[in-house]
Amino acid sequence: MEKETIWNKDFICVMLANFMLCLAHFSINPLVATYTTGYLGASQQLAGLLAGMFFGVALLMRPFAGPVTTKIDKRKLLIFVFILGAVANVGYALFRNIPAFVVFRVINGIQFSLVGLVLMTLAGDHLPQSRLASGLGIYGIGGAVASAVAPSIGDAMTRLGTNMRGEGFGFTLMFLFAAVIFVVALVPAIILSPDKKTKEDILNTGAWYKNIFTIYALPPTIVMFLIMISHAMIHTYMFDFGRELGIAGISVFYLVLAITLAVSRPMCGVLTDKFGISRIMFPGLALFAVALFIIGSSTALWMALIGAVIAAIGFGGSQPSLQAMCMQTETPLRRGVAGNTIYIGLDLGLFLGPVLGGVVRTQTSFSFMFRSAAIPVVLAIIAFAIILPIHNRRLAFLAAQR
Repeated sequence: MEKETIWNKDFICVMLANFMLCLAHFSINPLVATYTTGYLGASQQLAGLLAGMFFGVALLMRPFAGPVTTKIDKRKLLIFVFILGAVANVGYALFRNIPAFVVFRVINGIQFSLVGLVLMTLAGDHLPQSRLASGLGIYGIGGAVASAVAPSIGDAMTRLGTNMRGEGFGFTLMFLFAAVIFVVALVPAIILSPDKKTKEDILNTGAWYKNIFTIYALPPTIVMFLIMISHAMIHTYMFDFGRELGIAGISVFYLVLAITLAVSRPMCGVLTDKFGISRIMFPGLALFAVALFIIGSSTALWMALIGAVIAAIGFGGSQPSLQAMCMQTETPLRRGVAGNTIYIGLDLGLFLGPVLGGVVRTQTSFSFMFRSAAIPVVLAIIAFAIILPIHNRRLAFLAAQR
């Protein structure tokens, strides 16, 4: 849907819905490892598995998520997944044991398999193609702002509840906050316009198995997979890293990271549309690798915050570019399939990141774990250099078909 401006009712609703999703998500996820080890008594390895399971379940759901997004009204799907998110967090709050946590983590993973894909596809549907990277960068502002405040809110809710009625109530209050946010998120989801695809459009997408993934979106997916391994370690283990080194106020790390992301994402999106993807991706990925080494070498809060700023600039330049690459690889009707493909890489990276991080941490330390997290990013730089010509040939082919 070509539009003269990115600012329309539906795109604004998508931004608001994404903001609330990230607010709920980042208020609990940085504390999952703390909750499972400190309160439920899980080992470090099990905690890493439980943190990553959320994304592992989402990965297993991809064979269904792509076809469903292509064939069903995305507005109805968005309403459904927000209800599912509320149910999962109420379950976390009411049942405080590892088996119950596993059950509701699975439900949460099913929700996550759909919600990010639906939102990103909706954003692409309501952006002009000439400003796709810029629009997706702006779309990411809501998530960046939410991730700036959400970890502190989750931590504050936990502390408030703990002071009132003990540690268990503290975590309960945190989960209930996330559930309420998902309920509020139903408002912009309901306001969204329904899909305009016809029955003939749906039939033209073919059998369900043809809508699981597209090989044309595989190049940016490989790069996304590698950088998300490292990104997941940051969001899973920073609180525990701060506690291990005795760094007070480590929650400020998330605030600085997210504020910088809120600036870097839209700015890098505009620069990508103006100068091309390669001129943004290579320096962005290099900065992200350097930032991980700085974070792992931190012995004080100010060092970790420098790493946060550099990581946000690097990651903020990379993610909108990869999302734009993904959306460009397919026709508008099959953007959901392209989005599902890149989310396979994202989910796999987010699943393996906490698991690998937990294994490395057990054998070494959090400091070494963060420094070694730069390795997947270096591999992403090499992979991007290889896949860029492939992507450019696909764009030339689609342009010739128009």
